[in-house]
Amino acid sequence: MNFPKVSLPENTATYCIQVNDARLVFHCEDEARYTDKYVFHFEATCQGLISNPDYTGEIIPLRTRFALLDDDLMKEHPNWLCPIKIQIWPKSELLMESRKWEGSEDLRSNSLKFYERWKSSEDREEDDLTPRKAEDFSVLSVNGRSWAYAASGLYGQWENAITELSANLVLIVIFSAKSCWTRDTFPPEGLKDHLMPFFTDYLSRIQIIPTEGVPESELPPLGFYPSKREEKEIDSEGKTVVEDTSSSEWGW
Repeated sequence: MNFPKVSLPENTATYCIQVNDARLVFHCEDEARYTDKYVFHFEATCQGLISNPDYTGEIIPLRTRFALLDDDLMKEHPNWLCPIKIQIWPKSELLMESRKWEGSEDLRSNSLKFYERWKSSEDREEDDLTPRKAEDFSVLSVNGRSWAYAASGLYGQWENAITELSANLVLIVIFSAKSCWTRDTFPPEGLKDHLMPFFTDYLSRIQIIPTEGVPESELPPLGFYPSKREEKEIDSEGKTVVEDTSSSEWGW
């Protein structure tokens, strides 16, 4: 079956937060739902890990959605949309091992616990593709970072990618392209493989930047920055011409 070409827009909004000792940058749409609390610090406690007093358990800093096709093709296939949700969890809250993981086997076995805390494999319906064993995960290497990847839910409604942020934290990216096929059915053969470049392209644009010892001026600025940013005028010495000192436009 021939599917329309999928792609992630080159020019996107950008969202940047600080999580413990790393700065995280995500690409998103201009209408993304995001928290305007940009700094999260998880501390060890006897119960596990907690974040700021007004957050417990995981944080979901960002929800966004992209059209999978260019504007012309979207007119023919208006349902080809992919919501994306970002989650950050303390490993302890997912019953994962709170230590630095070693290799793909650790990544797979700990990622499986993300699902097992809700429902055992024996209790799942036959059409539920949620991983039942560590071997159900693929391991993707994207820009040198390993992600445990698997479909989940009835008929594989979600695509989940899990990576280790630190000895205590994990980052989970959840894609949902289920609107691309008929409801309550499995996706057509080959469709998930066709969508994979979109998923990996999105993962490749996530930046996880250690901040220890790095001057603030060398780090991407915290906050949400829309895709439509005005070009800055440059003078003869290569310096930015500042016209409005109150502007929050991001030139980084």
